[in-house]
Amino acid sequence: MSVIVSSALTAGLAALVAGVCWLLGWRLRRAAPWLSALGVSLGFVVLYWRVLGRPDFPPIDATQWAFWHALLGLPIGWLAALPAAYRWVWAWVALLGVLWLFVLPFYPLLGGYWGYTVGVAYILTFALATWVLLLLTASAGEVQGFATPLLIATLGGVSAGVLFYGGKSASLAQLSGTLGAMVGVGVLLGLSLRGFTLGRGAVTLTMFLFMLLWTLALGFASLTLGQLVLLYLLALTPALQLLPPVQRLLPALQVALPMAVLIVIGGAAVWLAYSAYMAQGADYYSY
Repeated sequence: MSVIVSSALTAGLAALVAGVCWLLGWRLRRAAPWLSALGVSLGFVVLYWRVLGRPDFPPIDATQWAFWHALLGLPIGWLAALPAAYRWVWAWVALLGVLWLFVLPFYPLLGGYWGYTVGVAYILTFALATWVLLLLTASAGEVQGFATPLLIATLGGVSAGVLFYGGKSASLAQLSGTLGAMVGVGVLLGLSLRGFTLGRGAVTLTMFLFMLLWTLALGFASLTLGQLVLLYLLALTPALQLLPPVQRLLPALQVALPMAVLIVIGGAAVWLAYSAYMAQGADYYSY
């Protein structure tokens, strides 16, 4: 089976699992906060299993943490759907949660590849940056229609290109790209179902998994710090549609503006990574 057919089948199965959860959430409004994040969690578990097979526990390589974190991060996604009056609880739990979750995969690097001071600084920075990203983008899950899933799907495509050519990691690139494709099923649901939203939980868990994959590529593959920062900034594009000046634009422009940022800047990042990859001979990968 060709890589393209296999990847399409993987994305289709993951999207089916996630889509069923989100469709049930649309029909069963009271269950929507639980099903929103669950769709991402179960869909990612399916796509990981298809791409890399059954993971070990405890993990024997860093990539396997992505599988377990899709499950361990589920409570953060659930709590993101708390009523507005109680979201301060989610904010503090999310901060402690992402800090703990980032310690697990990067702890082996402390005192070795990273000195203790540098390593602790990296882990704290990863956790704090991820926490800010979750706080800023979670509300994009409340936007009705196809805009948010479309932006996240595009982000997944850009991420896959940068991880493949810049990070030299085919596995992380495939996980990232398929994660975006999985969320892309929300485009179809948004176009066909009135009032459909991905939900705060789905966006929260998806952004956490993106950040995990990117930071793993920095620590264990060849992604540069500059490429990581760029991907992080691009991950903020779904939040652009929430800005008051953007919301005063025509509906089409509210989607077109952040999409243009992703396509232009993200496309340039992929092209630069590809050019550097070809200049180096395109002859090695990290994993």
